[in-house]
Amino acid sequence: MELAIRYGGVENIPLYNCSEHTPEEWTRLHGEKHPIAGFLYLVYGIIIVMIYIPCLKVMTSEELFRLSCFKIIFLLGLVDLCAITVGSIINGFLMIEGAVYCSHPSLIYPSGSMALFGWCSACMICLILVINRILDILHPSMVKTYFKGYRTYLILAFPIIYGMYFTFFTPPVTFYSPFQSWFFDPFINNETDPLEYTNMPHTINNFTIVFVTCFLYLFLCIALYLKVKKASTSTSHRSHKSIFIQSTIMCMINLIASIIYVLMQFIPVPGWLIIVAQMTWQGGHGKYRILSRPFLPLLSKESCTRKHAQLFYTVRECKK
Repeated sequence: MELAIRYGGVENIPLYNCSEHTPEEWTRLHGEKHPIAGFLYLVYGIIIVMIYIPCLKVMTSEELFRLSCFKIIFLLGLVDLCAITVGSIINGFLMIEGAVYCSHPSLIYPSGSMALFGWCSACMICLILVINRILDILHPSMVKTYFKGYRTYLILAFPIIYGMYFTFFTPPVTFYSPFQSWFFDPFINNETDPLEYTNMPHTINNFTIVFVTCFLYLFLCIALYLKVKKASTSTSHRSHKSIFIQSTIMCMINLIASIIYVLMQFIPVPGWLIIVAQMTWQGGHGKYRILSRPFLPLLSKESCTRKHAQLFYTVRECKK
């Protein structure tokens, strides 16, 4: 977005110049309509947004919002809404039309920037969330030290700033209907040099933040296992197994999306793999139910009462 501000508009950015054709000609010459897939993305996005809003409203109740983990998850939900709006709803409309970047540059450029904000901010928030849970198990006093009261808000300012950096100072992703996905190169397959549009900070994010987060989720599962190891009840073992399975699923979704999205920016990959990347990207942002369940048994360390747990189950169940 910094380039758009510097040049006085998206249309004036030299690397994103669409003056060779009219928007209609760009769509006709380079676009490819996918009405069924676009409709499915659109419906998915609308459903997820409709589910998220009441869930987030429940999160703001006084009983829940005083807990640091719910503040973190609430922000994650807001960021996910940004990414879902672009990657599913706007993506669906563009697929139905068969658009490319130059079909709607004034829409796609800022949308791509918002998508980057959603993905990169969510990556950082997930990292903070798993650190919060690990500290709650191993060093509860540190949770009080770093996450008590307003301190949680100060910590959560960092992922917002982190995401804004990608929004304003790195190249956005742009839509390309023939591949049904988003790429940093707005003129893909048009003999342009894709390296001119390389977003190296995005690559670093995908190969550091995501991998570190997944490693910490594994560590969280191990720490929880050791904590409940002495418990002989079958309920404890089932709870740990559920946490491990769901954490694994969540990590795999994010890993698949992060790896493929980097690879497909630099090397040709099969079309079906690009679709997998798009679906896992949106699945990752629509993972509220998957995300909430592994943390439910871990909230007791923050004096979560039975009423809190029931409310959290309500948040979880409304995702079904």
